[in-house]
Amino acid sequence: MACYNHNFSAEDAAKLCELARIANNPQHRPYVCLWVTNGVVCNSHFQASEFPEHLRAAHGVVGQDKTPLVCCWYNCSTEMKKESVMRHVNEKHLEQRHMCPTCHEQFTRAHTMQNHVTKKHSGN
Repeated sequence: MACYNHNFSAEDAAKLCELARIANNPQHRPYVCLWVTNGVVCNSHFQASEFPEHLRAAHGVVGQDKTPLVCCWYNCSTEMKKESVMRHVNEKHLEQRHMCPTCHEQFTRAHTMQNHVTKKHSGN
């Protein structure tokens, strides 16, 4: 026999939907740092917005220049410019995606999603 809460209002449903949206937002999802220093995996927990500061403070990845850098994420040794390391980690290791608010298609880069919105959903 099913059990229903007959006092569940439309306002309650809206609050529940908002909580689900926040919980599923990649910016609020907890991540674990798998950067390896001297053979030891970091294992620090962080939210996406905290990662740039963590990478600077804990691992000394500072600057936005063209200095060559090897990604020290666990099982990665991709070579890149220092200015690209944040994008690389976000896209490849944290798998952060930017979702189209209209059709929910996902993109690895925000500008690609914005171009999609402009071309597909602008109403032109």
